[in-house]
Amino acid sequence: MTPSVQRFFDQVANAYRASPVEVLIVVLLVVGLIAGLVAYAVVRSRKEEREQRELARRLFDEKTSQVALSPSQRELLALMRRYLRDPVNVHHLVTDEVAFNAAAARLREEGGADAAAIAALRVTLGFHTGRGERAPSSSAAIPPGSTVLVARNKYRKPARTRVLEPSPQSFRVQILEEGARLPPGAAVDVYFHSSAGVFTFHTTILSESGGVVEMSHSEELERYQKRRYYRRKIALPVRILPFDSDRALLSRFREIGGGGASLVNPEGHFKAGDELELRFRSDDDEIRLTGTVVRVSDSGRVIHVNYEHIKEGLRDRIYRAIFKPPKDEQEAMRRAAAQGVKTTE
Repeated sequence: MTPSVQRFFDQVANAYRASPVEVLIVVLLVVGLIAGLVAYAVVRSRKEEREQRELARRLFDEKTSQVALSPSQRELLALMRRYLRDPVNVHHLVTDEVAFNAAAARLREEGGADAAAIAALRVTLGFHTGRGERAPSSSAAIPPGSTVLVARNKYRKPARTRVLEPSPQSFRVQILEEGARLPPGAAVDVYFHSSAGVFTFHTTILSESGGVVEMSHSEELERYQKRRYYRRKIALPVRILPFDSDRALLSRFREIGGGGASLVNPEGHFKAGDELELRFRSDDDEIRLTGTVVRVSDSGRVIHVNYEHIKEGLRDRIYRAIFKPPKDEQEAMRRAAAQGVKTTE
């Protein structure tokens, strides 16, 4: 490179070389810009947080004023607020059932409130409509009009009842069977089935008047079985009428429930896919079911049947048959009665 060319490049390089003062000015400008953006973001964030708090408080106040909460219920909401993911969103407790359930469960785990208080608050806020496809979180969430079975003890058939609109103080049902009694003070187990499964809870009868029974609310519903409908092992005679024959075959249930049954395969007659009719008796009531064999087990000795097109009323009759005391227990009751021994209520 010639000296003239070298001088040219040096002049160009010097033209773009910044002095220390210029570099400092640029750095300060950048730092100032960043600081300004950070300050703006902080101010904006605090403003949005204040607006969110104000909106949450306004929504909370509007909802609570509509339902007229008692002072104790407001105090209960204040306790539940601690268990929200973001306590700022306090309105979720009165507008979002999922948030309410989560906070209520945490509060109960730590012994901060009893089931009756939470159920009463649930009803007051309107979180008691229930959804058939979702497991109920409370007795207050069992939909009105549903059929539930109320069992006093193993020596008595459960009473079939219909759920009424709940009150904040009690779970209310109407007895559907003439002669069935659910006296105040009796401890009972309640069974409820829906598309989400079969659930049960233990409670106490508060009052009974004109067939209307009031029970203590429960926030501790348990899934009775993982399957959709409750099943019970029971040895009960059954007649099977194949659709391809007029001859009834005698068999015996091994297990029966609200959605299907397993029973002895008479003469190894049936295979998967066969359609049939089942007939069996419970007391003087004959129950008829149509179903399809879904599988065969135990080397062909047992068939598993799913019911076809079953109505809820018929399913209720099946449950009543399932919960009927076995013959040996009925006989024990008769002997006890003959000897003047009072069975446990």
